[in-house]
Order: sequence, then structure tokens, then C-alpha cells
Amino acid sequence: MASDVPGELFSGQRSQNLGFASVDVFVPPGHKPGQIELPKQLPPDPRQHFVIGQPERFVQTSQFQDALSNYLNSRAIEDRKILLFVHGYNTDMSSAILQISQFVEDSGYDGVPLLFSWASSGQTLKYVYDINSVLAARDHLTSMFSVLQLPSIDSYDVVAHSMGTLLVMEAARQAAITTGLNPTQKVRNVVLAAPDIDWDVFLSQVRSFPTGRYNMVVLVASDDKALKASRRVAGGIKRLGQVPATELDRLGVIAIDLSEVDDESTYSHAKYKDSPEVVKLLGDALKEGSSVDNRPNLTVGQTIGVGVDGAIKILTGGQN
Repeated sequence: MASDVPGELFSGQRSQNLGFASVDVFVPPGHKPGQIELPKQLPPDPRQHFVIGQPERFVQTSQFQDALSNYLNSRAIEDRKILLFVHGYNTDMSSAILQISQFVEDSGYDGVPLLFSWASSGQTLKYVYDINSVLAARDHLTSMFSVLQLPSIDSYDVVAHSMGTLLVMEAARQAAITTGLNPTQKVRNVVLAAPDIDWDVFLSQVRSFPTGRYNMVVLVASDDKALKASRRVAGGIKRLGQVPATELDRLGVIAIDLSEVDDESTYSHAKYKDSPEVVKLLGDALKEGSSVDNRPNLTVGQTIGVGVDGAIKILTGGQN
């Protein structure tokens, strides 16, 4: 839902409508991969910190589509691809914007980043609220898939984290049953990072999906402390992000085991972006002319673009 707080585009309250906006994100010159440099006190200094600025809301869906198409058409044909990012639990709008910005910067993704934001409370103790917000957002993300059926988009990749992976899988399952999944063949890779999905639920979801039309990649880690906590809340049912890679391999799902990657800063729950090695691996896999179409040999197991001033411009779509 649209927020009345200055500088905040959307709040953690749910809405029945999709809303669209764009912002610029400035990355400090001395940025270190795997980090989001933030100030201890406001205001941030763009020479040292990530800075979000120039927010702009689109009143109509068509305005968003026109802005996106115009920008894509201004780029080389090989760069007309989209990174659709879906954030996880306990993540407000500002944090989600910073996360996608860091991922784009560190991975070297050369397409156009697009954030889909759902109504997370941004509070650790509101896990149940967030999971119900995911369920409430399923139709919105399915609608977003339709919004992105634009001739100007050559292809797109989906990267989802934590509870956001449940939203992606539920919306994709709905699309597969109704309109058909990936009818335009533009989806290349679906990356589920540290997925907080009930294992039995995932098995029921994946049965609805056709094979051979895109790549599904699951990043798992046995040391993910956040998923251990989620498992306790779920009555002991294992989460997808803790399932051994070999078990997923039998389902035809590409699995990458990140258990040996150190990442204590986020309880080993955000290795996809906070480990420089992992984010580089994903960036290389998502580059033009490449896809995650084989199982990496691992034992470690802009929103509308990049401007001339160096800012990453982020488009956001979500409940307004």
C-alpha cells in the first residue's frame, strides 16, 4: 500500500492493487562486494554509502509499461532482458531496493533490474503476517507476469529469496494451471535462494510445471540458521533450502550446495548476495548467451537501468 511517510514509496500494509514506481540507487565508489554500506547516522554520504533517491510513482500500469519499453528499446538488443527480483521475509521496501541494487552491482547483471515487492511487515516477530502477505500477493505477481508480456523484453530471469520463493512458486503454479507457464518462452532461469518453502508443498507445486522450457536453480545450505528457525515454527517440517542437493537432482532441479560458504553476518541465509564468490557465480550464469543449464561443480556445496551518472535506476512493482 502507498505510504504517507516521506521518502517511503510503499508501506508494509496489504493492498488489493498493483503499484509501480522507480528510484535511483547510488552505489559508493569504494563499495565492497557482499556488503551494503549504510550510515550509522542520517543522512547518508553517497561517497561512502548506498543512497536511494529520485522516487517517482506511475499512476497507470500503462505508464510503467511505456517507461520500461522506451528504456529497453534504447538499449542494444542483447541487453533487453529483465531481472525480476522478489525479496524475502522481514524485508521492508527500502531494504528490498538495497538488496537488489547490491545484487546487480556485485553480479554484474547487464539487463534491467525490476523489484517485485510484497507487503512484508519488516519485523522479525511477524512471521505469520508475512506468510499470509505472500498468499495475498499471489494474484498480484501473476498479474505482474502479464504486465511483463512486452515485445520490448527479449528475456528475463527470476531471482527470489527466502519466503519470496514461496510467492514465486505459488504464482507460477497458478499461471501453469490457467494460462500456461512461460507461454512466450522468455523466462530463462528461476533462481530460488534459501527457499523457505515446506518440502511437501514444493513437491505439489513442481508437479504442475512443464519441463525443458526454463531452468530452475535452488540454492541450499544445511547451516542456514534462519531456515532452522522456520522449521521449528512449521512443526518440524523441513524447508526446501535445507534439502540435500542430491535429492533435488533426482527431481530434475539444478541444486547448488552452499553449506561450506561462510556467511555468519546473515545467519547463512543470504549467501546468494553476501558471498562475493556466490554472487559472482550467479552473475556469470545469468549473462547474455549463458544460462544455468548444467550443475555447477561446487563443493562450496538498473530499476529502469544504469544512468549516465552511475546510478542504478530501480523499477518497482508491488501491492499499492
